[in-house]
Amino acid sequence: MATTVAIMNLKEKILQVLEMKKFTYADLASYLNISESELDFALENNTLEIRTLELISKELRIPLYSFFRENFEGFNFEKEPYYNVNIWSSEESKYTLELKALRQELEILKAEIRQRDLLIDALEDQITKGK
Repeated sequence: MATTVAIMNLKEKILQVLEMKKFTYADLASYLNISESELDFALENNTLEIRTLELISKELRIPLYSFFRENFEGFNFEKEPYYNVNIWSSEESKYTLELKALRQELEILKAEIRQRDLLIDALEDQITKGK
């Protein structure tokens, strides 16, 4: 019985990602070159091959292992790369966004330091020429 629950969770996750990506189940089946009923059968009877699941992950642009995570709350598929390892955790997604903000702030600070270095160099040149 636990296997059936896992299969349904997998199908539900696929459906959730399809909805978020604005794809249909029919689109996915077509991409896999199988019918919707064949895809249903494979998901419901635990006969989906790993290479098919890999094709699904590539088409949806999410990591293969992400189907086995708990949730993807807070993940923005439009802004994050598909290979992001944290897509199923809202807390980890929050940290990813904070890290991105910190990196941007570092870039701004580096630019300010470069500007100040140029100013110092220019002032040193003026002092040297004035001697």
